[in-house]
Amino acid sequence: MSDLWVAIPDSSLSDEQTRRDKSVKIAQFARACSIFRVKRIYIYHDSLSQFEMDDPDLLKTILRYLDTPQYLRKILYPRMHQLEYAGILHPIKAPHHRPPEDIKHVKAGDVRTGVIAKVKGQLFVEVGLGSLVPFVGQGFEGKKVNVKFTSPYPSLKAIEATEEDIFEYWGYEVKEVPSLGKLLGSAEKIEVVITSRKGSYFKNVEAKFAERAKNAQNILVVFGAPKHGVHDILAKEGTSTKPYEFVVNMFSNQGTETVRLEEAVLGTLAILNNFLPPSDRSAHFK
Repeated sequence: MSDLWVAIPDSSLSDEQTRRDKSVKIAQFARACSIFRVKRIYIYHDSLSQFEMDDPDLLKTILRYLDTPQYLRKILYPRMHQLEYAGILHPIKAPHHRPPEDIKHVKAGDVRTGVIAKVKGQLFVEVGLGSLVPFVGQGFEGKKVNVKFTSPYPSLKAIEATEEDIFEYWGYEVKEVPSLGKLLGSAEKIEVVITSRKGSYFKNVEAKFAERAKNAQNILVVFGAPKHGVHDILAKEGTSTKPYEFVVNMFSNQGTETVRLEEAVLGTLAILNNFLPPSDRSAHFK
């Protein structure tokens, strides 16, 4: 199955007044993307909108924080003002958010997310098992890494996991890009879906999209800003949506004057999910 990516602007929080409200909104993004197995979230610069200087950092930090398993958060995220309201945010509870586990129950082939530690020149990983596990491979202290256990307790060892070792949805990564135009310009072998109130109703192209999605290597869904749509943002950059076939209005029968960005992300991904091939990395829980 192709990977699903989304692109949102760094002005995504411009319609919120308080850090609390901004934090809650970011958590809604994180939940929506996790529910529908988004593998990558791009944050692109919106040169058209006005927003607070620290909004992009807040957006990036909380998205990454919420994707991090709870047992690693104190290690990777020391006390910081961006996480002031982290305690009220709904957790993601994706498969890579493993609960603490008795180290004796870990089996060879199991996969967990960890952080590399160095003790007396030797590499270990902290993976929420109550003690460090020897790490065979290369890496630097503090690096977040997915690991696979190669032997069970009491001779537990771990190596870096590959994509082939992970059979479930394993969260998203967050990337920043300087502009939407540059992101779209680099989108080779990617099926692009641009959401826009000025676009064609998705109902008119859903059959074509479903057919394209079967063979797409990746699918990128682009969202505009709270106050400016994708057309306007690209026009400011000197380009347009014309080269893209799927410029679509996902809410043809909306009963409100506007659709908020967090609502657009959740609603759009829910609609597109019906036309995507079944995933071989869906969430599985014990």
